Amino acid sequence: MRRSLISLFTVFLITVGAFGQNSGLGIGLATDRLSVKYWMGSSHAVAVHWNFETALAADYLFDKPDMLNLTDDTTPVYYGAGVSLGTHTEPNDDGDKTTEFDLGVRGVIGIGYYLSSYPVDIYIESTPTLKILGGSGFDFYGGNLGIRYFF
Repeated sequence: MRRSLISLFTVFLITVGAFGQNSGLGIGLATDRLSVKYWMGSSHAVAVHWNFETALAADYLFDKPDMLNLTDDTTPVYYGAGVSLGTHTEPNDDGDKTTEFDLGVRGVIGIGYYLSSYPVDIYIESTPTLKILGGSGFDFYGGNLGIRYFF
């Protein structure tokens, strides 16, 4: 069954031509999350990430497609800002576990690679976050590597 689904998905990717990844809705997987990107114009988009558990992030992105010309395909640099929401559990002074709400403001900088033959982008991004609730401080270690298919 799994081979049939993989084969069907591969045939679907091969038979669908790409009209550019700077329009429409893209859905995909990153290193530890589901990623959705919706283009609101040719150079700006909204991206939402969910880690399958307790965190959700939303970003407004600006795309600079001509900043890097690494290959014949488009390799845009993008940047933006957003928010992160979530919960985490930690022990309190009595030894009991409590759940706390997390809120952060985040920046985004990344590089994408748009495949010219398929409606797919591959990306890597860094998401430094300033925690406002549920902890304090600056977290520079956020980010992910992912792939999205655009409809």
